[in-house]
Amino acid sequence: MKNKILILSIVFASLILSGCGTKRQYFEPVEPAGVIKYDGNLPATIIDVVRDGATLENGQIITKEGLQEVKLPEGYTFVYNDKDKYLGVNKCSDLIIIDKAGKTLYSQKFNSTVASASMQENLLAVVLADNTISLFDTKANKNVFSQKGDDVYAHDAKIAAPYFLKGLIVFPTLDGKIIIVDSNTYDVVRDIVVKSEKFFSNIIYLDVLDDRLVAATKKRVISINPKSMTFLDEEVKDVIILKNRVLVFTKDGRIVLTNADLKVLKEKKLKFAVFAGTIYGEFVYVVERGGYLIATDLDLVSTNIYELPDNIETFLFTTKNELFYEDKYFKLAHKK
Repeated sequence: MKNKILILSIVFASLILSGCGTKRQYFEPVEPAGVIKYDGNLPATIIDVVRDGATLENGQIITKEGLQEVKLPEGYTFVYNDKDKYLGVNKCSDLIIIDKAGKTLYSQKFNSTVASASMQENLLAVVLADNTISLFDTKANKNVFSQKGDDVYAHDAKIAAPYFLKGLIVFPTLDGKIIIVDSNTYDVVRDIVVKSEKFFSNIIYLDVLDDRLVAATKKRVISINPKSMTFLDEEVKDVIILKNRVLVFTKDGRIVLTNADLKVLKEKKLKFAVFAGTIYGEFVYVVERGGYLIATDLDLVSTNIYELPDNIETFLFTTKNELFYEDKYFKLAHKK
């Protein structure tokens, strides 16, 4: 009996020690190049973030152009804007389009909550949480296209919005596909599988540059042009598409630089880094959850690391030159 107790004690102790040995490691630069301070306060705290913007507690929204004066009705959160028209959704499967004055221009109720949406003129494209894609003519108040995809059991919070492209609408689905629909005939002209699985397989990134379409799930990046289609398998956190290259930010703290066809040219490893967001222009700025801003050039040659005032633990949104976190913001032009 004593031997059994001794053996159990040894096993229990080894489990504790192995658990301690696998605890999370944190990104810690040797010496930050500087400290960044906030430039000011927002009118309210951020309560929701999507790829194209954020919603504040008082109903105001932040788009890629920065903080807007327009306010959504109570219970609605921002999903997309087309110039001075703003899309808002609520948890009751309602969608509204409002103008800059807050006047409701269009409303629609769905059978499932809206996962993502976009619009161009009178066409409204939506992806629903039950993996249905739909296209509405808001002027005629008519559903002109709808297609239900495979059932999905869970999806990532990052959900790409439909993309309008020269007479086509590119729909990202929740089961890892891209459905391309003709905006005149409403026929499906192409169906592309990026990486289709039942769990967390939705398209998290979708963008077009010139004649090239780049999309990604959490497991794969795809690059498509009229002549070819190429893939890169990685644990993806985010993607940036540039003129002749693509930057892929991975779950294990790497920035992978590829050419337009996803051939890896170079990569930079930032040990234990957890990426929370990106800002880019002449340089790339990566927000790290431990409270750092990592600046690198587009060729991944030089790197400078700045300390942020806070760890990133809640909602964060970035534009090309601003970072918004909780109820504060700073502009890159004002680094200190």
